[in-house]
Amino acid sequence: MAKQQKITMYNWNKNQLYKLLYGLYHTKVPTMIWGNPGGGKTSTINFLGNTLGMPTEIRSGNKSDPTDFSGIPYLIDGSSEDGGKILKFSEPKYVQIMKGNPNGILFFDEITTCSPVIQVALLSIIQDCQFGEFEIPKSIYRIAAGNYNNITGTHNMSLALMNRFCHIFYDMNIEFFIDGFVSGWQNYERCKINNTDDQVNKVLKYRLAIATFVKQHPDFMNAFPTDGSVSDPHEFAYPTPRSWEMVVKILSVLDTNEPEYTEELVRGCIGEGAGYFFLKFLQDDKGLEMDIPGFIGKEDKFRLPYPDRHDHVSQIMASMVYYLEHDPEKYMELWIQVLNVLHNKDNTYGNYGSYDNLIMKYLVSNIKLFLDREIIQPEELLKFSDRIPCYNLLGVVS
Repeated sequence: MAKQQKITMYNWNKNQLYKLLYGLYHTKVPTMIWGNPGGGKTSTINFLGNTLGMPTEIRSGNKSDPTDFSGIPYLIDGSSEDGGKILKFSEPKYVQIMKGNPNGILFFDEITTCSPVIQVALLSIIQDCQFGEFEIPKSIYRIAAGNYNNITGTHNMSLALMNRFCHIFYDMNIEFFIDGFVSGWQNYERCKINNTDDQVNKVLKYRLAIATFVKQHPDFMNAFPTDGSVSDPHEFAYPTPRSWEMVVKILSVLDTNEPEYTEELVRGCIGEGAGYFFLKFLQDDKGLEMDIPGFIGKEDKFRLPYPDRHDHVSQIMASMVYYLEHDPEKYMELWIQVLNVLHNKDNTYGNYGSYDNLIMKYLVSNIKLFLDREIIQPEELLKFSDRIPCYNLLGVVS
């Protein structure tokens, strides 16, 4: 009886389920929905596709065969001298549909009825949108639904497959049922989605926060279940570098929603234990406390607020790399100023010579970025080096 109560403790009703899925669709974080049969998981996902105007391709676990994902094998004549045959695979229907709909929804229903063989096939599809020689756009939203393991006919999910999902749990409450049953299920609510510029800035914010948190709590970097098995779906989420990436995506896109909303999704990626400590950490985390984009147009005003804090300076350099990759032309002048401030050894800025190795680390990669994107031409490197006295650290310019 106690175990059943644990299953329903964190559940969301069907209205909230749609709200969760609507937000996760915009993050494209693969999602696993847990619930009892007949509660409306499939209809909610179909409704999501309809309201977004995106096709929803459904693959049913209890009706699937490995060839549904790999394609049917067949032989063709080879081009070699021995005239041997070459094994090829026909392109599955879902691949054909999703290729033409890069923002569509690929839904694996009844995934807990899939055999272990099918679960292996799903690993690369959920993670990389790929199976064998076939590939679908990475912008496809991959979602699965299944029943709790105490229901007849279900299979335990492998740990590798568990870690590819954000796990959410729901149950339909009576108020929502009565309202929806009478109105034709029109009682759905959407969440807030951050605009693109905010998302760009917040990705960096949460990457730095997670890096700081994991440094303080190294056990949460990769907390693979020690016994190699988990029976309670509420323990299926656990922290790994992959699930921390999912947390970054979720928070950067959805963090303006009510705390209960984003907290549920964070726990769905990294689990209850890691989620509790990380969310508590976020409440007190002040982050970099420097508005790097705010220096654009007034680059000469950039100074190091805490020049003796190596961790702070490292965060600034990592931040500059992030912004440069996003928009190198916009941030190039600021990057030059940051390098010069770090390298300058006169009394104006202080003695920062200890940062030369850090400068070299990022100087090499970012010059390559400029060259690859043709922001500067190879013949312009000498002129470019005059603007960065520390360029001679590379030993390239005499």
